[in-house]
Amino acid sequence: MIVCPPGFYQSQQQGAWFLQPPDALKLLPIRYRAKQRPLRGLRDIVSEFIDEHDEFTPLHASLPETFTTAEGEFGALTSLLVRRGPQLGYIHIAAVFGDDSVDIIDAPVFEGDAVESTALLVKQLAYTLTLGLGYRKRRYLYTPPIGWTQIAAGLVTRFYPPDFPSHRAMLVVHPAVPRTVSPQALCTSLIERYRKKGLLFDTDGGATPITSTHGLHGLAFCLTGPAQKPQAQPDPSSPHLLQDLLVFADAHYLYAMVFESTTETRRTELAKLLSTVAASVRPLPSPPSQPKPSPTAPPATSIYL
Repeated sequence: MIVCPPGFYQSQQQGAWFLQPPDALKLLPIRYRAKQRPLRGLRDIVSEFIDEHDEFTPLHASLPETFTTAEGEFGALTSLLVRRGPQLGYIHIAAVFGDDSVDIIDAPVFEGDAVESTALLVKQLAYTLTLGLGYRKRRYLYTPPIGWTQIAAGLVTRFYPPDFPSHRAMLVVHPAVPRTVSPQALCTSLIERYRKKGLLFDTDGGATPITSTHGLHGLAFCLTGPAQKPQAQPDPSSPHLLQDLLVFADAHYLYAMVFESTTETRRTELAKLLSTVAASVRPLPSPPSQPKPSPTAPPATSIYL
């Protein structure tokens, strides 16, 4: 939902809202499109705009500026320098990202003295835009491992090394979840869920404190288990399964990453990679005026399996 600026009037055409400035400003309408699917990044949104408007010749795009809306959602904006016939102008484009869709604002401006004010208006519109998604499971920001293949399914993202499957390893980044338990309790719950699925993972008995460079603190656990099913005859020479569970916590969310490997994996090399990714995790904005889940509510750990 977008707030129409004072003095503007809004109309709807072909599934988009247009905010028409007062005639005295001699500006083009601002277009707003809600819940555009699939979810994509600002670069793709700019490319789509260029493909849609062949009357504009793109010349230069400013570096993207990221921001967090008043509601706590992630957003990004840029300004695209374009030529329309003999005229030079700008297209200000802002995006606010939801879980599976993106809201987009674009504003063409060819009046030189209105370029800066229009950019500020677009930023304000994006900042106050509301998605109404609330306090929920959601993605968070981190730096993915370079060169690894990324596969996303819903809110979960998996990364595989370049030489997979000969190199048996996988990094699973789960969404942050509203905090109802401690990192230690999450680890215990996870082991119990594995047991019910027939996987005999156990913890090495200790937890290592971890910290991201963005101020998050948490614990790292190492879970081990046999590669064979419990019914199979044990083979001492068979590699064991390993799961490094990293759990960060703040006042509102738990952030979990699971690194799956075996005792045959290049552990030293991958431990360094995992440490680098974990250090890059950024905390989510505090949910605005949202109560924390009740301690008696079902724990959010069920999303991990």
